[in-house]
Amino acid sequence: MDRRADTNGIRTRYTLVGKADAPVVMLSHGLAADLTMWEPQWDVLARSFSVLSYDIRGHGGSSGPPGDYSLALLAQDAVALLDHLGIGKAHYVGLSLGGMIGQQLGAWHGERLASLTLCATTSDAPKAAWDARVREVREVGVAPLAEATVDRWVTPAFKRDQPELMAKMRAMVLGTSLDGYAGSAAAIRDMELAAVLNRIAVPTLVVAGEEDMSTPLPVLEQIARAIPDAQLLTVANAAHMPTLERPDLCNPALERFLLACSRQQ
Repeated sequence: MDRRADTNGIRTRYTLVGKADAPVVMLSHGLAADLTMWEPQWDVLARSFSVLSYDIRGHGGSSGPPGDYSLALLAQDAVALLDHLGIGKAHYVGLSLGGMIGQQLGAWHGERLASLTLCATTSDAPKAAWDARVREVREVGVAPLAEATVDRWVTPAFKRDQPELMAKMRAMVLGTSLDGYAGSAAAIRDMELAAVLNRIAVPTLVVAGEEDMSTPLPVLEQIARAIPDAQLLTVANAAHMPTLERPDLCNPALERFLLACSRQQ
């Protein structure tokens, strides 16, 4: 069931399912997605964890004011939601933009993390390209970007074979507000995370889609090398949303990692 919380100056949509009083897993989606992208993980993780999914500001059911956002602000949003719910520590799982927020949390709010999983993400971005994306969405809106966005998320075979799921993915993009998309794209444009990855001191799993053109495998390999003792999982036949495209491969590995980290707490 969707819930709402007033946190850090916005109204945040979230869901909380699974075992009460169990360790919390916090799921954070990518740019132009929403919390429903984690549906393939909910039932598996709910067997052992309390699973908290939320919409990043300006996405899905969360409000988002105009202007440029920053990863520091988006990380503060995540911490504020944990504070609101009385959660001291969480296992954080983030994909793409959610993974950038995760790196920010790991470097600057590590005391709030029991573990960190970074999926299909990066630590820096071509500033000119992302500045052009910010200007484009503010000029033409989100809808004209929808098809190119979902094309980047999955492999051509998945797009061909899963028309109903592709329709849901397009709806996620179209459910993203102009301010949320542009503000978050500005946060991506301005990020400088590569230099602080060595600050991350929590158990970390890095997940890469083997066919991801947005954040290619070498980018994730570099992140895994930079974070002390990080593990790397490469997912075959998956692009920029490996958790959605190949839950059969991602879910067992993610569950094993989170259970192992929980036992170490």
